[in-house]
Amino acid sequence: MRKLLLLSACLVAIASWAVADDKEKKEDKTKSEPTLMPYSVSVTRKLDQKAFPYTGADMTTLAFVVSVPKKPLLGVDAEGSKIDKFEDDKGNSLVEGRGFFQQQQIAPDRSAMLVGVFVYNKRPGKGASKLTLKGELSLAYGTDEKSEEMKKVKFEAKSTAKAGDFEITVNQEKGGFGIEGPSFTLKSKTRAIKGVTIKDGEGTEYEVQSYGTFGFREDWTTNYGVKKAIKEGTVTVQYFSKEEKVKVPVDLTVGLDLNR
Repeated sequence: MRKLLLLSACLVAIASWAVADDKEKKEDKTKSEPTLMPYSVSVTRKLDQKAFPYTGADMTTLAFVVSVPKKPLLGVDAEGSKIDKFEDDKGNSLVEGRGFFQQQQIAPDRSAMLVGVFVYNKRPGKGASKLTLKGELSLAYGTDEKSEEMKKVKFEAKSTAKAGDFEITVNQEKGGFGIEGPSFTLKSKTRAIKGVTIKDGEGTEYEVQSYGTFGFREDWTTNYGVKKAIKEGTVTVQYFSKEEKVKVPVDLTVGLDLNR
């Protein structure tokens, strides 16, 4: 009887462990999967250009935020992306031909990206209340993190410093919009900038505000502002030396309330 009770207890324990392990695997999978969050839906109509010369054509847009855990996003891979369907809930297709995804903005820590679909000369049909977007979004992300260091950088207007393929130019000693310290521009041959850290001679780190990276191919510029005043310090640029790509399935049906 004792052996039977012990065997039963062991079987129950094994079953509990299996359930817990399965639950943990599902939670890990959920944490590693890409997420999509609708951001905006917009429809405009073409007006009489003589009466309203500065208005545009018929246009429909749908924008969403995409994030992929543990993958610092760098941009949209247009060639690897595709739109299979973009239509309203009345069955009217808004895409003629392939269609495309357009990168709009990337979070400073590269954890998420704002992506939009813009369709010109097309509007949803009468009575439509929802838009459906299906396709595959290819995203580039950074790997192989490295850094370059510039020592004894003087934060005076027009001063410069260089290390490797990176060069900074101080624009002014005091920025605006809540920035008490200097503002500067970082020029590089890569868009894969993870971030910039600044420390003074005593090792105190200063908070840096990024205003985004702009450019094309091997000519990129990032603007920064230092939150507090600093005269001289060490600037360290963290970047990714390699790029990889990840495919994200897109399946969104969005109404005017922006709920899926």
